[in-house]
Amino acid sequence: MLVAKVTSTVRKLYAEMLKFGVVGAIGVAADVSSSNLLWKYTGLSHTVASIGGTCVATVTAYIGNRYWVFRDRPADARRREMAMFALISLVGLIIENSFVFVGDRVLGFHSIAAANVAKFVLGLPVAGVFRFTTSHLFVFPESGGAGPGTESDTGPAAGPNGDDDGFSAQSPTTASAP
Repeated sequence: MLVAKVTSTVRKLYAEMLKFGVVGAIGVAADVSSSNLLWKYTGLSHTVASIGGTCVATVTAYIGNRYWVFRDRPADARRREMAMFALISLVGLIIENSFVFVGDRVLGFHSIAAANVAKFVLGLPVAGVFRFTTSHLFVFPESGGAGPGTESDTGPAAGPNGDDDGFSAQSPTTASAP
C-alpha cells in the first residue's frame, strides 16, 4: 500500500513538473522576446528591461499554471493564491534579475548577449527551481495544504479538523507528507 501511494505521488509530481516545464518554456519565450525587444528598442537599462520581460512571463505563467498545471487544485482561495503567486514571482524576479544586474553593473558585461546569458542561462534555472517548489507547496497546494493564514474569498478557511488555522491535528503516523 505504501509503495502504491509513493508511486502515485511520484507520477503526479512528475506530470506536474512536465506541465510546469511546458508553461515555463512558453513563459521563457515571452520573456526572451519581450526582454530583447525592450533592450533593443528602448532606452531602458538591461536590468529594467529584464524586469519588464519577467513581468510578461509572470502573467503568462500564472494563467498556464492556474488553468492547466494545477487546474485540479482548489480555487476557493483565489485572492490568497494570487497574492502568494505575486510574492513568489517577485522573489523569483529578484533572483533571476540579480544575475543581470551583477553581470551588467558589477562585472561590466554590457552587451545584450551578456544580459541574455546572465538572465536565461544563469538566473532562470535558479529562479525556476524556486518557483516550482514554492508554487507546488504554497500557491497551488493540494486540498488541505494551504498552510496558515489561508483565506478564501468568503473568509477564513477551515482546516481538515475544523480549525481555522489550516492545519490538521493528525498524528505523525497518519499525517501525509507535503
